[in-house]
Amino acid sequence: MTDLRAAVAEARRTETEQLFGLRKTWFDPAPGIEMVQLHFAWTPPGKEPDWDGADSRVMTPHEASPRLRTAVIEAPRQLDGSREYLLHHFFFVVRGTEWVSSPVFTEEIVTREITYTDDDGRWTHVGLAWGVSPGNAALAAPNYTAAAMDGLTFEDPGAGAPAEPAPIHEFVQARPLPHVFRGLVWGPRGAEVGYVVHLLRTGAPDGNDEEVWADDGGARWTLTL
Repeated sequence: MTDLRAAVAEARRTETEQLFGLRKTWFDPAPGIEMVQLHFAWTPPGKEPDWDGADSRVMTPHEASPRLRTAVIEAPRQLDGSREYLLHHFFFVVRGTEWVSSPVFTEEIVTREITYTDDDGRWTHVGLAWGVSPGNAALAAPNYTAAAMDGLTFEDPGAGAPAEPAPIHEFVQARPLPHVFRGLVWGPRGAEVGYVVHLLRTGAPDGNDEEVWADDGGARWTLTL
């Protein structure tokens, strides 16, 4: 649980900044590769990337495999007002005095809504701790979305949230049951997203605050974007 809390703290930061973490992977096809750089850019649908203004990351070896390299990019949750856009990327590979660039890969970034229904009005806040699997669920970069409750006009299922839940107990209790919470997750179309549900009760007059992580019996829930 300590590792989960640390991951959520970092994921809350990216959510507040309207970003989400996406891990990309590379497998060295042969020994002797000295460096792999990931170059990436995003555009609205139908637009070509401007590689002069693109970003890059050096991919670092990962303990999961001797030939595996990974890098986490922080992608926007919105681009030009839209939650769906294109991510373009390619790999620049250095081996000795030789270098080569891979073809450009283009992925469609899409969203998916996840709902949680609180039949008893027990929770004031619901969050989603989630990650996009890059082929191995254990390598997913941690992300967090604060879900919005139906009927609370000041909440948005895709908006950034403050680092700690706001005191809205009285507003939540004033809404009729059941309370339906909605949150968004992002990633490349066709990718698998694993998630757990973060349930909080805060600000109760009796002081009986509560926190629960619902994780489908330890298996996490999954969906395909």
